[in-house]
Amino acid sequence: MPKKDYLPRICDAELRDALDVIGSVLIEGAKWCGKTSTAENVARSTLYMQDPDYSRSYLDMADTKPSLLLQGEAPRLIDEWQMAPVAARTIHSDRFRRTRRQCDGTHGNGTIRKNSDAPDEPL
Repeated sequence: MPKKDYLPRICDAELRDALDVIGSVLIEGAKWCGKTSTAENVARSTLYMQDPDYSRSYLDMADTKPSLLLQGEAPRLIDEWQMAPVAARTIHSDRFRRTRRQCDGTHGNGTIRKNSDAPDEPL
């Protein structure tokens, strides 16, 4: 959801286009360069993996039923998702299912993953 004090970035349109076409996006970059702000500006729901009040619960959820991390209004931001690498596989699987639904004429939702340190594991 757009924020009042958000400073527009060159990549905003590209991010929206990618979410419309692909359904999930990984935003990478140096720390403190605006990745989270950029993603928050587009996201309709957010899960902050580093939230001290919920982090343990999110990690437990990732271990038991990672699809629960994707529940929320789309596009959904999963901030610092690399804390639970299984989330990447879950997002990839969800994206595949949504792509199949789109080919069948129904519309899916989107996911934004944002991290500073991407794991070496390809999606």
